[in-house]
Amino acid sequence: MPTSRRREVFGYLAGHVLTPQRLRIRLLRAAGVTVERHLEVLSGLRVTGEGRLTIGDCSFVNHECLIDTAGGVTIGRDVALANRVSLLTSSHRTDNPRARAGRRVLAPIVIGDGAWLGANVTVLGGVTIGAGAVVAAGSLVRADVPPHTLWAGVPARFVRALPVDDLPAAAAQPADVVGQLA
Repeated sequence: MPTSRRREVFGYLAGHVLTPQRLRIRLLRAAGVTVERHLEVLSGLRVTGEGRLTIGDCSFVNHECLIDTAGGVTIGRDVALANRVSLLTSSHRTDNPRARAGRRVLAPIVIGDGAWLGANVTVLGGVTIGAGAVVAAGSLVRADVPPHTLWAGVPARFVRALPVDDLPAAAAQPADVVGQLA
């Protein structure tokens, strides 16, 4: 479904360079975005599609990010999206040889609490980024990223597990993250 005029206008104003921070959040809410208490959004944000967008408390969205909400997007708490991150929930079937951009396919994106997506990261629909995960700048994420891991590349590949020693026992993952990747 295309973006409604209301979401388009309020979304445009929310991302405008001259819009003050407090007004950005109010405009995003008016556009139908669910925002928990605190969110920092810098200029250039573009929200498209009529799906659900939920952004958790204390998250940060840097300049010129694109969020396609057609399939639904959930961004957890304390998440950081660097410059020009793209979250793309819609794609097309490619099984018709006469029209490779065939029927539209929608799939949600979920980004867990405390994750960090570097500059120019693209996340495709159907992906879940685990809590505390880091995706390096310029990466293309087309598969799930386990919690507390570092991924990089095109396509994004596992680099290493990240430390979780300083987390409270309830937040730490009981299973060996590296073992899950095998």
